[in-house]
Amino acid sequence: MPVSPLCRAALPVFVAFLTVALLAMRPPGESPLDRLLAKLQAYSQAYPYEKVYLHTDRTTYLAGETVWLKSYLFYGESKATDSTSGSVLVDLVSPNGRRILLDARLRSKGGYGDGFLTLPDTLSAGRYTLRAYTNWMRNFSEEWYFNKIITVVRIGPAPAPGPIVPPKLDVQFLPEGGQLVTGLPSRVALKAVSTGGVGADVEGFVLNARQDTVAGFKTQHLGMGTFPFTPEAGQTYLAYLRTTGSTDGFTSYTLPAAASTGYVMQVENLGNKDNIRVFVSNNLPVSPASADSTTAAPKLTVLALVNGQPIHAVQGPVSRKSFMVPIPRAKCPEGIVQLTLLDPAGKPVCERLVYVSRNDLLTLTVKPRAPTTGPRKRVDLDITATDAAGQPVAAGLSLAVTDAKQTAPAKPYGPTLPAYLLLTSDLTGYIEQPGYYFDPANTDRLAKLDLLLLTQGWRRIRWEKVLADVLPPTRFFLDPDLTLAGTVFRATSRMPAPAVPLTVMMMGKDSAQRIFTANSDAEGRFYISNANLVDTVTVFVQASQGTNRNFNVVLDKLYSPQVRLVRPPLMPSEMAYADLAEFLKRQGEYAAIEAQIRRNREIQLQAVVVTAKRADPFARQRAMYGTPDVSLKVDETMLAGANTVLDLIRARVAGVQVNGYGNDATITIRGSAPIIQVDGMTIDVQGINSFNPRDVAMIDVIKGPGASIMGGSSAINIITRRGGQGGPAPASNVPAPGVLVEKVVGFTPVREFYAPRYDAPTPEERVRPDYRATLLWAPAIRTNAAGKATVSFYTSDAKTTLRMVLEGASRTGQPGHTNVMMTVN
Repeated sequence: MPVSPLCRAALPVFVAFLTVALLAMRPPGESPLDRLLAKLQAYSQAYPYEKVYLHTDRTTYLAGETVWLKSYLFYGESKATDSTSGSVLVDLVSPNGRRILLDARLRSKGGYGDGFLTLPDTLSAGRYTLRAYTNWMRNFSEEWYFNKIITVVRIGPAPAPGPIVPPKLDVQFLPEGGQLVTGLPSRVALKAVSTGGVGADVEGFVLNARQDTVAGFKTQHLGMGTFPFTPEAGQTYLAYLRTTGSTDGFTSYTLPAAASTGYVMQVENLGNKDNIRVFVSNNLPVSPASADSTTAAPKLTVLALVNGQPIHAVQGPVSRKSFMVPIPRAKCPEGIVQLTLLDPAGKPVCERLVYVSRNDLLTLTVKPRAPTTGPRKRVDLDITATDAAGQPVAAGLSLAVTDAKQTAPAKPYGPTLPAYLLLTSDLTGYIEQPGYYFDPANTDRLAKLDLLLLTQGWRRIRWEKVLADVLPPTRFFLDPDLTLAGTVFRATSRMPAPAVPLTVMMMGKDSAQRIFTANSDAEGRFYISNANLVDTVTVFVQASQGTNRNFNVVLDKLYSPQVRLVRPPLMPSEMAYADLAEFLKRQGEYAAIEAQIRRNREIQLQAVVVTAKRADPFARQRAMYGTPDVSLKVDETMLAGANTVLDLIRARVAGVQVNGYGNDATITIRGSAPIIQVDGMTIDVQGINSFNPRDVAMIDVIKGPGASIMGGSSAINIITRRGGQGGPAPASNVPAPGVLVEKVVGFTPVREFYAPRYDAPTPEERVRPDYRATLLWAPAIRTNAAGKATVSFYTSDAKTTLRMVLEGASRTGQPGHTNVMMTVN
């Protein structure tokens, strides 16, 4: 990397510097650096951060298909797999970035989770954004959510092309460290991006106001380049550029204005194997010596941070107009290092990002036991995970095997888990070809990576927030599960109601019931953790403070609002339908076969007379006890004069005795209190009296063995018109005071990826053509202590090329990725 003449001149007069011991620093307030470090520590403790990554089986899908997901969750500071947050939230965002069309919640254990999203068959073709985050990450900007573009296509002709947009370059000139200062040699980075959102190579020159050429430049990689530059006082500068090799005219751009006084910081990251060298210069006027000899000379500080944590600090006097300080690489883990220059008051004045490579990645291999195979044959794969030294590593991995002819050609050096965890998750904006910087075959990858970090946006640590006197509170908590939370309000004043006892009952699709108790806190809030919310769960909450039930209960939503402004990453927008011809052809054939099967079944059904009992419309509510001993169907005659639900039962069933009226009413069956349920969920007598009788469809009385299964000698199950299928309630569905019944969507249920086994095929599998786009999705591969694992699958009918993408991470956060191809003859 070139070093400016001023920095080279500074080397012989290398200033004596002071290395600050960060682990044994002085009490806060003793120096500006101490105060800044204390604020940085407080900020880090208040706002730890997480990183989420999603591996999907493909990036191109047909409307109606399933997107298979594997989530990886990491602590931001250590990059180890995160076991604190127990759920990863996934959204499918519309192509215009303004609507959340689907959402899912993946259960995360020890940093790993898996699930799926089923795309509606009505989904229009387009480029959709998959984004993933945790509840804690919702406290921060959405730019730190994981984002991935997937393409949805439909069978049929390609959509009409959009309007042709005239090509136009977006060009930025970025001084290293953040600013230009007159008279101080510096380096300027440039980045040129085309209308399609990808880098464009350009060439050009810089003229001053006298029309003298002061610099020439040419981009070196994906529209990025640098050139040395020393601004003069009183001068303005214009850059003239055009696309490399073009004969078009030049377009002018104004260079950033230079400050009359200030600081310049340049970094040399590639020439020394032991240290990152930081060159600092300033042109501030020399202040007269202080009369007080006890006053320390003002110092500049170069502070190095990794993942928001200070790892090294070096100080030098302002009186030195230029000096160099080393940052030992031994103190830097693999990843981005943030270098900040602080003025004597501790204010950040220059900043630069560099990357330290320590070869701390997993080496993953996928090796088929046979180099080639044929249609409908078994393929056995041997998987290994080792570290840089070749030692075995126990890791959590995911593997996708797809038909390469049925997916869009992989873009060169696309996103990978290592590239995301170590690079792009700490940068804003779209990063083109992130995998380039992690492929050892690219011998210039570190030089190109340094060029990227000269030009890419940086927002992880905002100094104005770190230096604030008061850190704002967080709204969302670190959730080890899908915590059910809500607020209890007083019905009369809408003020939060503290210290209200709550009974919370949950029933899933399997009709299993779970009962919890809680009390609202001083702000009326309540939390139910470890609720094991899976799929759709009916939640019943009853709030009562003695005989007082004048409360309203509101549940927090377990997902983000359905409409929000989401800005998709800047990416090329073309849809390569020509590359998906095989995919659309095969899927069209499959859809035609499925349609014919449905037609055949319809013909067969027309010739069959089916005799069977009509299905019980309340079977789900009666799942525990089956057929009741007595069942009352509530009609207008029964409702006449009934003020409470118990009035519907009074004097109508032999052996059932209702005594008293209103809230003082009691019920017994053959002398003992029965188990009472509403839609299969247990409730007390007072809870029943809070229901409107017109909301009741059926009342079941159970006296026999069914009651003993429910835990008593007798039972009553009240089936509401909402819980059963009794049609709309004849009266208004005004919720009863103190009672809430609501459906909540929990974790995505476990679902196994379907793949046929042709060693023992079913009759249908024998005759049905097989042209699957995804042949294997294995999201939960774990290598053993020897770093090994095996998986197997069967090929389809296609003579094609298989693409195998394996990636994952160890518990300590070492990421890995590999891509292997295999031929099916």
